[in-house]
Amino acid sequence: MKIVYWGKYIDSYILDTLTPFQELVGEPIHYVLVEKTFTYRQVESRQLVDPSVNPLTLLPRHGFAEKSMDILEENHAAIHIFLSFWGEKRLFGVLLRALWRKHKVAVIFEPYSTAPHAYWKEEGWFSSHLKVLGRHVAYRMLWPIMRLASRDKMPCILAVSPLAEEQLHRVGFPAEVVYPFGYFVERKVVEHEQKDKEEVLRILFSGSLIMRKGLDIAIAAVQRVNSANVKVLLDIYGPGDISKFLKNHLPGICYKGVYPKGDGQRIISAYDLLLVPSRHDGWGQVVNEALMQGVPVVVSDRVGAKCIVEKTGAGIVFKSEDVNDLVNLLKKLALTPNLVDDLKKHAAQVEKLILPEVGAKYLHDVFINYFGCSQGHRPDAIWCDDEMVKKNIYGSFLKNNELR
Repeated sequence: MKIVYWGKYIDSYILDTLTPFQELVGEPIHYVLVEKTFTYRQVESRQLVDPSVNPLTLLPRHGFAEKSMDILEENHAAIHIFLSFWGEKRLFGVLLRALWRKHKVAVIFEPYSTAPHAYWKEEGWFSSHLKVLGRHVAYRMLWPIMRLASRDKMPCILAVSPLAEEQLHRVGFPAEVVYPFGYFVERKVVEHEQKDKEEVLRILFSGSLIMRKGLDIAIAAVQRVNSANVKVLLDIYGPGDISKFLKNHLPGICYKGVYPKGDGQRIISAYDLLLVPSRHDGWGQVVNEALMQGVPVVVSDRVGAKCIVEKTGAGIVFKSEDVNDLVNLLKKLALTPNLVDDLKKHAAQVEKLILPEVGAKYLHDVFINYFGCSQGHRPDAIWCDDEMVKKNIYGSFLKNNELR
């Protein structure tokens, strides 16, 4: 099974699944990139992909179209995986050409943001709202464009989270071309940080210090929980200007700076809970990092990875931007340690559902099901399917209403 990956960049959250996939099929993946460095994470492709093992092509500025067409024609029997429809606008034309020429095409689709806040760095009010409107219009046009270009042989859509599935179905994509998908990370063997023997709930926030990540929501909630006395300690990690969110010292809240790349699981392992209050996160890889160390997650309903938490009882989901909802949850958790213990028990069992090997095997089965001759049962996305979770996680689930 030959695979050609097309993307603006490559990052570890994709490679963690594609590497075991490559081992499974026994054939190197050809990576075709527009940029050699993922600017926002400062990750260079050659640090992640070994060109002596995997073909690695950086598309030139001049001759972009010609080089792309050459690669398509040289790999007519391959499955071409595109990282998003138009995350890189020039690759959208390549995708359409691949469909028109009857290539096998798969698209990894993250849910687009409906929140008027910039994805990587802050933007003005008008620009942010204009982009939200533009996304609504553009994605409504996507289905007819795909049908026209593909001449009814639609691409296989790998929908990153149920949020993505909802958006695709809303604009016309039929269920038979959409497969649940997610991101997977390796579990790191870490020397667990010693937890302080304090009678308080220790919570971690990890993410860029921007409005989209909802740090203001987390701070407002913890401040109210600690109004009489400190019941919750919130440690904040991430790049950005903390003074925009934390102007004065607040009891129980501390900014810890940025931890070294690769240290996430070790740092997270020292806490009772991870808090992910984002207004939008296509997935939220930090959720995987926490669950790999058995740390439960409190996550907003606008985070893609909430599906793992919802299905396994490895945490709790609250309504995005609802500070009152989050305050009530944190108070209940802080005052009822046995509830936190139950969450931890469930979190400790989730690892086997979200290993990269699981994602790789699932991806392989999806391609066999969609592009092969198999007319059998669609592969089970065991990390977000009710029945599969019940088979893999033992014991009763902690339901949301137990915390209300």
